[in-house]
Parts: sequence; C-alpha cells; structure tokens
Amino acid sequence: MGATRFVRALALVALFNGALYLCVREAAVAGEKEEEAKRYTEQLRKSKDAKAKVTALQELGRLAQVKKSLITDALPDVYKAIEDKDAGVRAAAAEALGKADEPFDKAGELLVKLLKDDKDDAVKIGALKGLTVMGSNAKNALPTIRDIAKSADKKSKLGTTATAAVKAIGGGKK
Repeated sequence: MGATRFVRALALVALFNGALYLCVREAAVAGEKEEEAKRYTEQLRKSKDAKAKVTALQELGRLAQVKKSLITDALPDVYKAIEDKDAGVRAAAAEALGKADEPFDKAGELLVKLLKDDKDDAVKIGALKGLTVMGSNAKNALPTIRDIAKSADKKSKLGTTATAAVKAIGGGKK
C-alpha cells in the first residue's frame, strides 16, 4: 500500500515537471523567435549587401509561417525590398510577402504586378512561390499565372513553378 502511494506521488511529480517543462520551453522558444525576427529585421533595414538581405528575407518568411506577428515590424521593409535593384532581393521579398499571410488586395496584386512587369525570371519565380503560399486567396492571380505557364518553356523552372502554382491555388485544369 505504501509503495503504491509512493509510485503515484512520483508519477504526479513527473507529470507536473513535464507540464512545467513544456510551458517554459514554449515561452523560451517564442522569445528566441522574437529575437531572431528583430535581428533579421535589422539586417534587412541596415544591410547594403544583397546576400544578407536575401538571407534576412528568407528567414523572415520562415518566421512568418510560424507566427505572422513575429514579422509585423519588418513588413514595411519587406514591401520596400520588392523595389530593390537586386533581382535576388526582389525575389526573396516576393516569396516572403506570400508567406506573411498579407491580404491579396495588398500583397497579391503587387506580386501579380511583378509577374507582369519584372524582366527577371528569378523574381517571377519568387512571386509565383509567394502566390502559391497564399493558396486559394490568390485565385485572382490565376489568369496571369496561366499565361506564364502557357508561354514559358514547360521544362524551365519558371514554367514548372507556374504550373505548380496553378495547381496549388486551385486552378487545376481549365
């Protein structure tokens, strides 16, 4: 009888410690993510190096998928990066915008404009990836994406990304 009580007490202590660990761990991880977001936001704002900006944008996009509020402070800089002179920065910004769960009428229309106007395929691919992440919210972009899928070489990265975007957004076959 005494051994049973002892085992139950140990089990309760272990259960309490496990629950406490999970609560503390989640708070610690959230704090780390916030610090990461601040660091990458500063890197995006202050860096003159295109590679550093691309890395910051990629990481901000990743963090946005974890929790959108992590990159709220960085969003104006992400929008500004869409107009950067470096194509890699524009492409990373386009993809990050899609991952940021911004409304289509704000971010999606900007991504469609990139698809239509930007000369660089890497930027168009970034915009397609951003629209793909938006999913069915980007249905208004389907006509433009279908045009790209038809006109691009089917084996090119642009063509395969456009075709995948049509499927992911829900356009399927006409």
